[in-house]
Amino acid sequence: MSASARFGFASAAGSTGDPRLRLLTQHLPGDVVAVLFAARDAGASEDDQAQVLAAGLQEYYFRGGGRRAFGVAVGFTGIEGVDFGVL
Repeated sequence: MSASARFGFASAAGSTGDPRLRLLTQHLPGDVVAVLFAARDAGASEDDQAQVLAAGLQEYYFRGGGRRAFGVAVGFTGIEGVDFGVL
């Protein structure tokens, strides 16, 4: 998937990064996609669906699937576009 949105950061140490527009491309595993589609099918709002994407991008793009950036929380706002593809 690729997403163009504003991303900001906060860590347990209290440092923050002001949200800035970024274009990210990241493979998200099936469990994240399943949660996203289940939320959509249940009538979740766009904001709720964006939170599912934010959690997936936080874990797999910014934290590297649990290999780095422990304790970093990512804000995902100002979404300009999201594009999905199937591998």
